Amino acid sequence: MKNIVLLIICMLCAESSRSQTNGELELTLDGCFILAIRNNLDLKQNILEIEKQKLLNDKSKYHFLPSVNMGVTQDYEFGFNIEPSTNTRVNEDFLSNDLYLSASMDLINFSNFNNYRRSKSSVNKALSDSRVIKSELLLTIAQYYLDVMFNNEYLGLLKNQFEESEKQINRLNDALSYGYIAKSELYDAIAEHAIDKKNVELGENSKNTALLNLLYLLNYEIDTEKVTFYDALFEVDSTALKDKSYYLERVIKNNAKSKSADYNVDIQKASVGEVKGRGLPTLKLKYQMESFYVKSLTDIDEDVTNFGNQIRDNKTNFIGATLNIPIFNGASGSYDVKIAKKEYEKALIEKKIVINNLTFEVEKAIQDIQNAIVEYRSSKEVLVSALESYRTSTLKYEQGKINAFNFAIAKRNLLRSELDLINAKYKWYFNSVKLDIITKY
Repeated sequence: MKNIVLLIICMLCAESSRSQTNGELELTLDGCFILAIRNNLDLKQNILEIEKQKLLNDKSKYHFLPSVNMGVTQDYEFGFNIEPSTNTRVNEDFLSNDLYLSASMDLINFSNFNNYRRSKSSVNKALSDSRVIKSELLLTIAQYYLDVMFNNEYLGLLKNQFEESEKQINRLNDALSYGYIAKSELYDAIAEHAIDKKNVELGENSKNTALLNLLYLLNYEIDTEKVTFYDALFEVDSTALKDKSYYLERVIKNNAKSKSADYNVDIQKASVGEVKGRGLPTLKLKYQMESFYVKSLTDIDEDVTNFGNQIRDNKTNFIGATLNIPIFNGASGSYDVKIAKKEYEKALIEKKIVINNLTFEVEKAIQDIQNAIVEYRSSKEVLVSALESYRTSTLKYEQGKINAFNFAIAKRNLLRSELDLINAKYKWYFNSVKLDIITKY
């Protein structure tokens, strides 16, 4: 249990284990997590989405602030016109300027209020979605990393078999030189040696392929020959698994998919309020200050009042309120509300689906861990018998009591038993990490 806790702590807060000396990359599982979070393009893209949602949320806040406008116009009027200062009709040409400053603010607007609620929930949902991407990335990293470790361990078993084949060939060569065996016995051993060599080469390829998959996910380019691993993976611990209710409580409380579904419900609920708000009365307060200046262009000798004096003397102010009550809009508003409610109902169902899926994932991971423990124990018992069988077969083969074919069967049985054991072990590793990730993120 202590080892699994240490591994999980490394997932989040361990120092980066990536160190490059002489152009080599040293990796541990937590180091892979750190590299992936640093380099993954999906996470970088999601950060931009979060920033966009924050900007939209800030924008929605300003809907509650007044809007202020200022304007200046200049007109030339020719022919019969209304003289602005006397309000009489005259046959003169005028130059006029109008200046105004206006401000307006929504006192009551239910649509804007719900728009702010929706945008705030959208920010929280974007943050939760980022955690979803992160947890799925960590889970995939763990799978790929353990795949590399599995292939590395399996390659070690194949190399052991290959070395045993070489040892037997050397022994048979000596025996043949003394006439103790027939050539056919040596040829059988050489054929077995060739099979073992092919298996080693295939194992090397599988390991390199798994490593390339991992490096691709890390968005890191380096020669596979320059990558080394430093994880000392812990032993299978059947006592590390807690009660199922513990994990179910954690997944509902912590899992980002569950949180994202919650925020999506809030978004759709606010959307219903926003659409409804469009059909409700709005009250707007408005203030405006304006003035004007006029100058005759026809009578150039006319004594024209100073610009500043006219602007001051002609200044007017007004304040007012506008109440807008929607009455009929072709029934589109009522249908918009019905559509928004359907989206809200869909979000509620989606939340239930997410909870059901998470519950299934937890229960399946627990079951897979329990199955792996049983498989590991039984494989360990079988391996003990296989090792003893291989030991006695080796002695009989060296004493000439069995032929190369029977010895090869004993070798294959041993390899199969060793493979079953590491299969069970890595199933336990992966599902233990998976269970912790889905209940923590």
